[in-house]
Amino acid sequence: MARGVSSFERLFNPRGIAIVGASAEPARPGGQTIAALRQHGFKGGIYPVNPKYPEIAGHPCCATVAEVRGECDVAVIALPAAQVPGIIGACGDRGIAFAVVLGGGFREAGADGQKTEEAMLSAARKGGVRIIGPNCLGLVNIPARVYAAWGSLTRPPLLPAGPVSAVLQSASLGTTLLVRCAAAGVGFRHVVTSGNETDVTAPELIEAYVDDAETRVILAYLEGVSDGHALMRAARRALAARKPLIVLKAGNTEQGRRAAASHTANLTGDYDVYRAVFRQCGVIEVHDLDEAADVALCLVGGRLPGGRRVAVMGGSGGAAAMFADRADELRLSMPPLAENTLNVLRRCLPPLSSLKNPIDYTAGYPRPVPGLDFQQAFDAVLADPGIDQLAVMFAAAGRNQLQVGGELLGKAASSSEKPIVVFSGMSEEIAPEGLGLMRAAGIPVLPSPKRAAVAMARLADYSAALARREHGSAAHGARSVKAPALPPGAATLDENESKKILAAAGVPVTRDCFIAVDAMEGVPADIAFPVAVKIVSRDIAHKTDIGAVRLNVRDGPALKAALSEILNNARRAAPEARIAGALASEMITDGLETIIGVVNDAVFGPVVVLGLGGILVETLGDASYRVAPFGLEDARAMIEELRGRAVFDGVRGSAPRDIDALVATLARVSELAWHLRGRLLEMDINPLLVRSQGRGVVAADALIVLR
Repeated sequence: MARGVSSFERLFNPRGIAIVGASAEPARPGGQTIAALRQHGFKGGIYPVNPKYPEIAGHPCCATVAEVRGECDVAVIALPAAQVPGIIGACGDRGIAFAVVLGGGFREAGADGQKTEEAMLSAARKGGVRIIGPNCLGLVNIPARVYAAWGSLTRPPLLPAGPVSAVLQSASLGTTLLVRCAAAGVGFRHVVTSGNETDVTAPELIEAYVDDAETRVILAYLEGVSDGHALMRAARRALAARKPLIVLKAGNTEQGRRAAASHTANLTGDYDVYRAVFRQCGVIEVHDLDEAADVALCLVGGRLPGGRRVAVMGGSGGAAAMFADRADELRLSMPPLAENTLNVLRRCLPPLSSLKNPIDYTAGYPRPVPGLDFQQAFDAVLADPGIDQLAVMFAAAGRNQLQVGGELLGKAASSSEKPIVVFSGMSEEIAPEGLGLMRAAGIPVLPSPKRAAVAMARLADYSAALARREHGSAAHGARSVKAPALPPGAATLDENESKKILAAAGVPVTRDCFIAVDAMEGVPADIAFPVAVKIVSRDIAHKTDIGAVRLNVRDGPALKAALSEILNNARRAAPEARIAGALASEMITDGLETIIGVVNDAVFGPVVVLGLGGILVETLGDASYRVAPFGLEDARAMIEELRGRAVFDGVRGSAPRDIDALVATLARVSELAWHLRGRLLEMDINPLLVRSQGRGVVAADALIVLR
């Protein structure tokens, strides 16, 4: 069950905090927590617990958790792992709702640590205690001055207050991310380092932030989750609440996954699946610390674009060119301006200005000059109906130009809802007035043109995700499918069995004639030649590899010869295989080969894979992914993500393909995979032939593996 902010209220805003394992030495974890609470002005009760001390820093020291007097909602535990289960039990007896377990030595340390962690969780469940960690830095609520933490969360540079709440699965890198964001001008509300996530997980915390009225943007550093659908639910709730969820994901390669497992013992799934989930659920994925800071800074202002059309203005042609190069890679367009806009620019900008988008108003501007009106120019570009965002390239503009520019853009921002992003190479020391004016107006200033382009693309991506949701494209499936009857037990089904399951779910398959192994001497009367002839056996998954397939069989004698040949080849290559017979399948000669597969991911469940046939998917890795079940819009997006997407439009004289039929089939397969998720291990439709427009698709071969 998802737990909202009401469930976490006592964690985020505790009336009192017990520090178990408290120390009079400020360098020790228990000592750091007490010092941080005192120094940063926590208003609730501070209750040190350690039988060695009568008092610490002026606070009476309790010998046990049971002796804590006063209202206490959180216990920060700074003790060796072996002592923690007993302390958790004592917290439950005392009525303390949350425990923050700072130390390590749990499942990341091996079998003994795993047993200790299980004992800790058992005590928590029995006593009704929720656990943050273990193996974490704790948490902070910056506006309320709650520092149930130690280490870098409690030391300078302290994070400024603001509307961003964060969950971090890495303590040290996570706090580095926060510091980088803060240096860019991003302020924070709640920060939780979740550590091993024995109990409270990142998806739960994301949902709590969605429910928190003061959180406007959510930032997460993730290495992996154990419940993929919980992450998807949290992300979809964030999208519905229009609270952007920014995720920096690590552990995406084989080496990265090993590092993540040894670090926080999180289960990290295949990155292709995570990337698909982010696209599917409107998550803004960023790829490094700087990108995270840039995107967060752009989002806290609350301005979102209506599309991907950007106008670029500035006095640096080189900066504009660099922006344009990156914008093109990110599918941002820089369209011509409307004629009305151009008329204003001709009147208001210097005579030598280039008015093509990007607009180069020449170096040394803006500055007050009779006859020029940069305010009108900025306003006109923002008002242009063909423009969704404005990028301004100040580059190395001097102090005076930046001050004038800051004043003008501040006024422009006050009269337009469209995002404005500025590139400036000037530091705060050199141009404090102009940068301060832009910051006060909520205009992000980024240190390179490329970073500005990336941030603006991420804004456009998020707006598109909101639009898809509002248009109802998050609905699941082209239609609901009924789960077909399955044979009992674990099995790799043969092609005939697999196609029957697909057909029952509404997936088009070839017209087939099954010929039993003891009837191969005859020729069925209802066969329409030419046909493909294939062996049917649960024990032979790859028929072509052993010569058990013959194509373009054109008459009865050829069919009898083909049946004999493939049977002999199968028995020679796989003498132990159980052979049921053969299929004579209609030949489809006008289809573009694609592959639709399903794998049952340990984290996210059934995942549908789409690729182009032949070497493109196997050699070039040209495939797209979505977690089942999904609807038509996600299915269409899968096709658009393929690098070979253009082949569906018809190339070298071939006809355009029936994309709508492929879209419907993808959604239908996703629904089937979801219905069969308890039994399905793998599904392979290879090839699925996409015929010319209006002629549909057809599955020519299929394989289903059941558990």
